[in-house]
Amino acid sequence: MTELFEAVGNIHMHTVYSDGQATHREIMEMAAAADLDFIIITDHNVWVKGFEGYCETPAGTVMCLIGEEVHDVRRKPQANHCLVLGAEKPAAPHAHSPQKLINEVRLAGGYTFLAHPHDRAVPLIGENDYAWRDWDIEGFTGLELWNYMSSFKEVVTAWWRLIPAIFWPDRFINGPDPDTLAKWDALLAGHRRVSVLGGSDAHGFIRKIGPFKIVIYPYEQLFRAVNTHLLLDEPPTGQFDQDKPRILAAIGRGRGWVGYDLLHPTRGFRFSAQGQNRGTMGDTILFNERATLQVFLPTKARIEVIFQGELIAEGVDAVTLLTEVERPGAYRVACYLPHKGRERGWIYSNPIYLVQEQTV
Repeated sequence: MTELFEAVGNIHMHTVYSDGQATHREIMEMAAAADLDFIIITDHNVWVKGFEGYCETPAGTVMCLIGEEVHDVRRKPQANHCLVLGAEKPAAPHAHSPQKLINEVRLAGGYTFLAHPHDRAVPLIGENDYAWRDWDIEGFTGLELWNYMSSFKEVVTAWWRLIPAIFWPDRFINGPDPDTLAKWDALLAGHRRVSVLGGSDAHGFIRKIGPFKIVIYPYEQLFRAVNTHLLLDEPPTGQFDQDKPRILAAIGRGRGWVGYDLLHPTRGFRFSAQGQNRGTMGDTILFNERATLQVFLPTKARIEVIFQGELIAEGVDAVTLLTEVERPGAYRVACYLPHKGRERGWIYSNPIYLVQEQTV
C-alpha cells in the first residue's frame, strides 16, 4: 500500500454566531496552538460564510472549514441534532424532517453525522438531553461516536463530581457512550456503511460558581482531547480549494479514526487489511477464503479487533496485532490505555469492509 498522509482535526464547535464564546479567528489561533491541521466549525442552524481557508496564526497554520449543526428549534423536547458537512449552503430550512435533511444534504454533495446520539440530561446543571430519537431514517453518513461534552454530562451525577470533572476530566471520562458503540455495531451488522468521527462540541461556556467565573472546557483544552484523524492519499498542497474536498471526502468515507489524544498522541496509528487487494479504514477489501488484518500503534496498549460487535482478536500491552479472518463484513479496532488508575478508551477506528469474492 502506498504511503498515506495523516491530518488531525477537531470537529463540532461553536462560535459567537450561535452559543459559543469565541470568534472564528480566536478559535483558529487556539486550534493552531493545539497543533491541529484542520477544524470544522458547526454553529447551530446557521451556515456562516466568509471564514473558510488556511489561517496563519502566531502558533502556525490551520485549515478552517465551516459546517452546520442542524436541529428543529420547534421540536419539544429538543432532539435530533445533525452535523452537516460539505453541503455548501444552509441546511437548517430542512430541520423539521430528519430524512429530508439527509436527502437534501446528499443531493448537495455533503455528509450528515448524527450528533451526540445518546446524550444524557443533567438536571443538576440544567442541561437537557439532546439525543437522537428518530432512528427510522436511512442514507446518513455516520455517527458522532464520541462527543466530549456528552461524556462530561454523563459523569456529572452529583455536586461533588462537578468541579473535579471540569478541571480534571481525564480522571472521569473513559470513552464513547456504550449505547452509541452498540448502535454503531448493530448498524454495521445490518450491512450498513457507517462512518464515525469524534467531536469536541466546544463552546467555551462561562459559568458562575459562587463568587467565581470559570470556563467549562476551554477550546484549546478540548482541541487536545478527542480528535478525528484522517489518512489522505496525497499530502496537503496548501491550496485550500484542493485540500478541502480531500478532507471532506476522507471524513465521509471513514478514512481514519477517533483518537483520545489527551492520554497519548494517536498519530501514527494504522489499521490495514490484505486480501485480493490491500487497504485501510474506510476501504473495501475483496478476499477469497481469508484476509489478514494488521494493527500498528504508536505506543503499547490493549488492542481489540471487533467484528460487528464481537471481539475476535486481542493484543495485550502490544504495539502490533496480526490476525486472519474468514467472514465478510465490517471490522473495526478499539485500543485502550491505562490512565490514572483505570483503563480508558484511546483509539476507535473506522471499519474496513471485507467482501467475499464470488467463485463460479
